[in-house]
Amino acid sequence: MVTFTRLCQWLCLILLMLLKTECSDKVNITFLKSAVAKGAVCLDGSPPAYQLDEGFGDGVDKWLIHIQV
Repeated sequence: MVTFTRLCQWLCLILLMLLKTECSDKVNITFLKSAVAKGAVCLDGSPPAYQLDEGFGDGVDKWLIHIQV
């Protein structure tokens, strides 16, 4: 039962990522430039970044965070 639940969680996460990828260019990207000084960089040396899309309507208290790997 635990394995099935974990599988469902992963599938939901993947599905959300795939759906969000289509419109991720409409969401502002935030670069964490201060992280570079602490040694936190991407494999290509660029600063880490994230995209945050806040919910609306019935999902106003929900967020979707997109971290591209």
